[in-house]
Order: sequence, then structure tokens, then C-alpha cells
Amino acid sequence: MTEPPSSHADTSIASLASWVCQISGHQFTDIATLEQAFRHKSVSATSNYERLEFLGDRILGVIVSTHLYTLFPQADQGELTARFHALTHEGYLSSIADKCKLAPYIAYHGAEDVISRPSVKGDIIESLISALYLDGGIEAARGFIMAHWVFDTVMPDNLEQNPKSALQEWAAAQKLGLPEYQLVEKTGSDHQPQFTIEVKLADYPAVQARGSNIKSAERQAARQLLASLLKSSSR
Repeated sequence: MTEPPSSHADTSIASLASWVCQISGHQFTDIATLEQAFRHKSVSATSNYERLEFLGDRILGVIVSTHLYTLFPQADQGELTARFHALTHEGYLSSIADKCKLAPYIAYHGAEDVISRPSVKGDIIESLISALYLDGGIEAARGFIMAHWVFDTVMPDNLEQNPKSALQEWAAAQKLGLPEYQLVEKTGSDHQPQFTIEVKLADYPAVQARGSNIKSAERQAARQLLASLLKSSSR
């Protein structure tokens, strides 16, 4: 496999099509759609990757969830949901873009940090999936995903082991910002204190939990909130 160009200035639609063929196995016929899939809104407010990214997000969701359903027949709804978020959140998609060396092909105007942003790289992955789907059907999109996603080793944070990290990752995937923890009260004696912690996330109802120290109370609150969010998001 050849290497992608070393800088944005070296790219062309021909080199983009050649590189995408190498990493996806699909030879594009609709070059205009492929080019649009890599066009940032700083280049054009109306002809950029955002519409493709919208569709690609849905296609990615169907392919990943279907594969997880088949691959893990014993997994319950909660585990499947957590695995799904681990494989579709912004950070993971950005890592796929890095693995595929897609940044040099992104067309943009302005500061170079545009193409280093995880949000932009994640969007590019989804818009590319959409372009593959439109040009080659569901199998072209599926082939790319099967080639670069790691389904059997990427595990979400365990709710029992690291609930705060699991909640933060889920919130990042949903673009909801960071969870906020607040000490509500401290009760009990100095030898046996009880701490009540409240955790808030965006516009969702806050959850309170108690523990013998602040850390354990935060973990319990995060565990309860995430369990509730995963249940509601799967309906």
C-alpha cells in the first residue's frame, strides 16, 4: 500500500480516490460525492460533508449494531448498548481516521488545527461511510467498517469497575458535555461519615447517591445515572 500525501497541499481528487480504494476496497464512480465527503464547511456552506455525515451516522449505527447483535448472542441489551457506544463515539471514529491517514485529504480553509480536531475526523469517517453506501451500496460501507473496526477486543468501561469513565464516555459520544458532580450533604459521625453526591448531565434528571466517602458516592451516582440513560436510549 502506498502512503497518502504528506500535506493538504499535495492532495487531488485522483489521489483521494486512489487512497480510498486502497483502504476500503471500493473504486468510486461518483467522484463528486467522494470529494464532497472530504469538504469541510469552511470551504462551502452548502456543499460540504455535513449532509453525508448525517446519513453516514445512521448507516454506521445499523451496521455496527447488527454485527454486535450477531457476534455476541449472549449479551444483554445493556452490554450491547455499551459496546455500540464504545465503537461509534467521536474518539473512536477519530482514531479510525488516524489509522486510515485521512487528515491530509480534508479540504478546508483557515487554521490547520481544523483537520486535527477529533470532531472533524469523526465526521469525515461518517461522511465517507455515507459516500461508500451511495456509490457502492451497503456492502461497500460494511466492507470498510469490517476492515477497520475491532469488534471483539474493544470493550466499554465496565459499569461496576469504572462507572465515572463509562458515564463520561457515553456523554462524549452523545455530545452532551461533561457530567457535573456536587456534594449535597455530609451526615454521620467523623468515624462513619455518609456523603450524598448529585450528578448532573445536560438536561437529564439529576441522580443522587450515598457512600462512605466522596469517591464511592460519585461512583455510585455515575453508575445509577448511566444505567438509566442506557436503558432509556435503547427503547
